[in-house]
Amino acid sequence: MNEHLPIFTTGELPAPEELPRVAAKFILRHGQEAEYLASLENYYRGKHPILDRQKDGNLSNNKLVCNHAKYIADFTSAFLIGEPVTYNFETDITALTDVLKAADAPTQDIDLAHDAAIFGRTYELVYTDEDSEVRLAKISPLNAFVVYDDTVAQRPLFGVHYYPSYNDDGVLTCFKGSICTALYTQDITLTVSKGIQSVGEPVAHFFGKVPLDEIYNNSERMGDFEVVLSIIDAYNTLQSDRVNDTEQFVNALLVIKGEVLGDTDRESADTYRSIKEYGVMTLGENADASFLTRQLNGSDAELQRKALSHDIHKFSGVPDMSDENFAGNVSGVAMKFKLLALEQMTKFKERYFAEGLKYRAECIANVISAKGGAAISVKDIQLQFTHSLPANEPELAQEINSLTGHISQKTLISRLPFVKDPEEEIKAVEQEKQADAERMVKSMLKNDMDTDINDM
Repeated sequence: MNEHLPIFTTGELPAPEELPRVAAKFILRHGQEAEYLASLENYYRGKHPILDRQKDGNLSNNKLVCNHAKYIADFTSAFLIGEPVTYNFETDITALTDVLKAADAPTQDIDLAHDAAIFGRTYELVYTDEDSEVRLAKISPLNAFVVYDDTVAQRPLFGVHYYPSYNDDGVLTCFKGSICTALYTQDITLTVSKGIQSVGEPVAHFFGKVPLDEIYNNSERMGDFEVVLSIIDAYNTLQSDRVNDTEQFVNALLVIKGEVLGDTDRESADTYRSIKEYGVMTLGENADASFLTRQLNGSDAELQRKALSHDIHKFSGVPDMSDENFAGNVSGVAMKFKLLALEQMTKFKERYFAEGLKYRAECIANVISAKGGAAISVKDIQLQFTHSLPANEPELAQEINSLTGHISQKTLISRLPFVKDPEEEIKAVEQEKQADAERMVKSMLKNDMDTDINDM
């Protein structure tokens, strides 16, 4: 069940003197949402509800965690952004790409996609360091939020990122955070009981936008395994109970007929302990002993396990790569059909992720412009995502050959999974062609000179 609270909204940006009070109100409200987000993080880390199951008496109580949540989040995030995003453009944006390279944007993108897969949203803070260089920081959704206006456009008004502070005894004393608007950032400290403790002076920035960027995983802001949480719980319970049944089969009850092992309860207890310790007992002529067991129906349990596993992969859209249907010799077209659900889901994720990356690019472009650099039109930049799929390279080569002359060289080269930078690859090919032409000219001139000398 999706228990996310609505997006934080307010009518308009409060006046500077009122903003800390409004931000404090939203921090307290965000604490309620953070509890639910923390439960999603627990699923990813393997802290599932099965671990809290209790049983009375001496019944077996194994607690197996089959972490499909981690498998799904790791798979979808790597599929989306396992390869660095390619920036295609017509004008010169070297200043932008240099900043992204210095800030290690590809690594940052992987971290953002991973958080989005778990929490349904992720946050990135664009900031400048002590040398006035633009840097990027991933902020956990447990400690950040953005407040939007209440129009249909939902424009970001301000963002807040904060963290709890504890004393030496581990007692929560306050929350320390930072408020950021499109014009400035401002530190704030809240005590648990008294509210606002201190507010720092506003510090201007040149990003031209709220530098805390919220990137959705999808329109519902749901994590990739959130829809199958109940099935994951059922799978854990089934697997745990299968082990419990096996243990209880081994520890079956001993039934003794026609014999009383002891005249008193104490003597009987001592006899039972002796039998358990030494594995031997003596019975009378007409007495009999046997174990009371129940039949284990492993085939039914296995069918149920497969059904649950199938439903987890079906409803999450993530394939089970250990399935025999994913053989190493399947064609590219067959592989695409098997991954159709994942591809469709990833297309939605791409759109929101691309929107977040362009928001980041706009913040950086504004800083470049403020420093006297050339203006960069971020709207003209096209982002290309390369999915981490096993490629059928012979099929891909045939496809590229058939399209040569009909599609631009840059687009065709970008289809090759082993080419990281299509622009650089095109330049390298042109340089090789030019070098080959020069060698050919030199060879022809040398042959002509040799011919002239021989004719003399």
